[in-house]
Order: sequence, then C-alpha cells, then structure tokens
Amino acid sequence: MASSTNQLYKKRSNVWNHFTLTNGNMAKCNYCNEKKSFSGGSTGNLLRHIKTKHVTVPLQRSTPQVAEESNSEYLDNPQPSTSASQSTSAIVHSSTTFSSSIIQNKNSYQSSIANFIHRPLPLCKSVSIDHQLIKMIVKEYHPFSIVEDKEFRKLLNMLSPNYIIPSRKTVSNSLLPQMYEMVVQRVKDKLKNVSAVCLTTDGWTSRNNESFLAVTAHFIDPDNVTELSSVLLACTSFEDSHTADNLALFLKNTVDEWGLSQRITVVVSDNAANIKSAIEKCNWRRLSCFAHDINLIVHCGLGKIEPVVTKIKDIVSYFKRSSRALAKLQEYQKQTGNPILKLKQDCPTRWNSTFDMFDRILRIKEPIIATLAILNNTELNSLTPNEWQVVDKSKELLKIFYDATVEISAEKNISISKKIIMVRAMFKVTQTFINDTNLPREVLNMANTLKEKMMIRFDRIEDNLLNEDKYNRTISQLRNKLQSSIRTEQLDLPQQSSSSTPQYSNSAIWGDFDKSVVNAID
Repeated sequence: MASSTNQLYKKRSNVWNHFTLTNGNMAKCNYCNEKKSFSGGSTGNLLRHIKTKHVTVPLQRSTPQVAEESNSEYLDNPQPSTSASQSTSAIVHSSTTFSSSIIQNKNSYQSSIANFIHRPLPLCKSVSIDHQLIKMIVKEYHPFSIVEDKEFRKLLNMLSPNYIIPSRKTVSNSLLPQMYEMVVQRVKDKLKNVSAVCLTTDGWTSRNNESFLAVTAHFIDPDNVTELSSVLLACTSFEDSHTADNLALFLKNTVDEWGLSQRITVVVSDNAANIKSAIEKCNWRRLSCFAHDINLIVHCGLGKIEPVVTKIKDIVSYFKRSSRALAKLQEYQKQTGNPILKLKQDCPTRWNSTFDMFDRILRIKEPIIATLAILNNTELNSLTPNEWQVVDKSKELLKIFYDATVEISAEKNISISKKIIMVRAMFKVTQTFINDTNLPREVLNMANTLKEKMMIRFDRIEDNLLNEDKYNRTISQLRNKLQSSIRTEQLDLPQQSSSSTPQYSNSAIWGDFDKSVVNAID
C-alpha cells in the first residue's frame, strides 16, 4: 500500500482518478475491478478501457466557474454605514497614505514565484479528499449539488487551493460508483472468514408508494469476537408481486451474490405468510422477530383501552395542529418552572410509540389540564380523573414491554439468549397486575389480554430440548465457569464480611435473573 501511494505521487494523468495500482505494471479499474496492463508507463490501454467500457464516466474533471452575486462582497466584508462626509474624508485620508504604504510593503515583503504558480495536487492527496467528500455526502445525506454550492467551493478552495472540486456529474457517475465497489469488496473480504451468518429481512412501502426489500447479515467478526457485526447486503426496489416464490428467488440471489449460501444458520423475519413460506422454500431455519411479536401483543392489549388512547391522540393532535394552543402550553410550563416539553404522537408501525406518548403526557399532566381549561375547546374531550389513572397504570404495565424491546434491539450484542429471560419477566409483571384488586377494570382487561397473547406466542419457548444429556452437561459447565469467575474476582477484591448480601439489579428483567444465578452457583 505504501509503495502504491508513493507511485501515485508521481502520476499526473487524469486516468489515475479511475484506476488503482496493484503490482508491477498492472492497474485495477475502480468500477469493474478489471485489471489492465500499462507496461512501459503508457496509459493508452487504460484510457481505451474507460472510453469503451465506462462511457458515462467523465475522464477529465471540469472546473466550472460559479458566478458570484453582485452583493456578495457586502456579505464577505461587511462594513458599517457612514455618512457622505465621513466617506469623503476616508477617501482623502486613504489617498494620502496609499503611496507610503506601498513603499513600506515593497521594502518589507517580496512576492515569491510560488504565489503565481499553482502546482498540481499529488494524486494520492486528491484521491483521499475525493473519498472523504463522498463519505460526507453519503453519511450526512447531502445532495450531490453541494459540490456546486458557492460557499462550499470557497471553503474547499481555502483549505486546498490546488484541489479540483468535482462536478455533480463526476460525483454521481464516477466517485460514488468507485466508493461503492470499494465498500462491496471490503465487505466480501470480511465475510470470507465468517463461519456462520444470521439474516434479517423486511419490506416496506415508501411515501411514493414504491416497494422496497432489505436483507441484513449479522455475524461474529473473527477479529473482534466480543461484538456483533452487521452489514446491509441489499436494499432494493421490488417491483414484482410479493409472492413466496418471488421473495424466495430474491433471497437466494442476494445470498449467492455474497457467497453465503452454505453459511446461513437462521433467518429472522416478521410473521407475514409470504415471507415465512419464502424462507421455507429456501430450506433455511426461521425465527420470528421477538420485538415484532412484542409489538403485536402490546397492540392487542391496547385495544382494551382504545377510548382512552383515542382521547390522548386527539389531545396530542390538537396541540400539534394549533400554534396558539402550543404557545399557551409552553407559556404555562415556563411560568411554573417546568422544562418545556412537547407532546409525542404514537405511530402504529413504530415500536414503543404508545408508551412514549403516555409517558410524555403524564410528565406534563398539570400544564395540559391547565391549558385546556384556559382554551375551553368544547370540541375536545378531556380526560376524566379515572381515565388519567388508567393512563398511569397502563404506562406502568407497558414499562416491562418497553424495556424488553429496547434490550432486544441491541445492535452490538447478541440478544437471542435473552429471549427466555425477558419472556419470564413479562409474564411475572403481567401476573402481578392481574392480582392487583385495586387496578382499574380497563387496565385489568388489558393485562389479561397481554397474558393471553403471550401464552399463544411464547408458551412453548422452552420446549425445544433436543438432547437432555447435552443440556445437563452445558448447565454444569456454565455453573463451573461462573463459580470460577466469581472466585477469581473475589481474590482480586479486598476481603469483605462473610455476612454481606449479594447485590441484585433493580430492573424488572434482570432482578430475578440475578437471584437465579446466585442460587445456581450456591
């Protein structure tokens, strides 16, 4: 890599914006990865390849002149307004001192010839800036037209005067395809050393009524075994009918393209019949998305308090729609010394959004009640004291489902091993609410519905024991490892009293688990 970099410093032809040096007299095309020879230092072979194979790629960068606005000087060099007499005196004073200042500057400083000759930027440096420019556009969602923005070009010119800023056409037809091919090759090299891959897939429809399908691969990186790695394999427009056969063909083609057909361990998806059938046709093991299942269970439970939810939605929509009502709400929060918070509206497709809506309206309950009383909107049905209690208790009940969804949605840690722990915690918390005799009837019905739906989806979650002997040996090995780990930590820590009690987590999910671990070790 270092030798290639050193050689790039010597290259001046525009063709090297599209090729990468490999070894000897060979160069690799940045668009199709085809290798071409340039023996003798001639780049004719490389030029012919670009002109015939990639006709849309601009070979040479243009440097468009961006017209400046006539009043831009006032923005760049703002000067305070003066009267006519002040301007006249300034001009006279300037003229009398002009010649003397020239003489002083001439004696103190002599311009170098380097100020008038613009040396071309080394190709290596130019390529590095190109790559960073594309990363900025892609990661920050900037439009391609940013390279034609006057102030942006001025900034780059200040930072690197000799850098030729690419045009929008160069960015879209040349630099972006190059970066895409580089990333694809980097991901393929990373996946070569992976022994097992889990896939997640889902589809959705955009606001423009365009259907999309995405496939993501999750794996343990051999270079970092403590962290879960994920890469997006495909996110494409899907114009065909969403039948099981078409979806299965899409999944197989995507997996074959990345060379993963023999390393798929499981595919995680939602419960749509077409995607379930498609995965079966591919002969892959399938698991239902745990967070998606939780979301479906919660939506069934919320149906038992639908009138209350509808009222809250109307209140939130009212404050979202009326600028006067929102201003009154914020004014009341200021007067009472409370933080200025806005209401949140729930979204059926966004997990935990109803919990967030309940949590926010309860946090600003008093300002909401006061503002609605002042505005006296007769068309808006306010919540009764009993309904406020329903919202409060419902939020407490939904908290465990919120925590489980957040915990299971981790991106850097493997979460499938937490599923049983979370199911047990959700069952326990729900049963606690069912046993509460002081619970409002609507919340009690919701708790019963949540338990019923969990029984349907999670009742047999631990009934997949394949070999009891292996199971018992695994449990014994885990217990020994935990005991050994705890002994090691105790040796490293200062001696404590033997009567000290173990510390348990306050989390509803992990509190019981901590106690189970202590009991298993003892």
